[in-house]
Amino acid sequence: MLFGMGTAPNTVAAASFSCSEAQRHSFAVASSMTPAYPGRRIDFTINGSDITADGVFFHTAYDVTYLSDQGADLSFRAHASDADREDIFLFTEQTLYHTAIVKYGREPSIQLNILTCQPKVG
Repeated sequence: MLFGMGTAPNTVAAASFSCSEAQRHSFAVASSMTPAYPGRRIDFTINGSDITADGVFFHTAYDVTYLSDQGADLSFRAHASDADREDIFLFTEQTLYHTAIVKYGREPSIQLNILTCQPKVG
């Protein structure tokens, strides 16, 4: 399933990235917070519409729209949701922008992340 007007071409080779958190904020009606230990690292791989990662990408399936599938200029949008959270991603110019509406805890919250990324070699 695809999100938006784009397509997930079969010709896109798997690409892996190592990312470092540049910004993270969480907002709820009564509070907001920034992380006590900023700068977490996240690695992810995208292959067609499959995304695997060690953080931020928590769903098993995503709707992916490629904005560019040209090697170093890879960019995409991704979306996924379930009963507890909805996640929206934009990856462009080696930067991953992530927004989540999270519906667990005392009240719903919005989480925002910006991560700078480098292609993984090897």
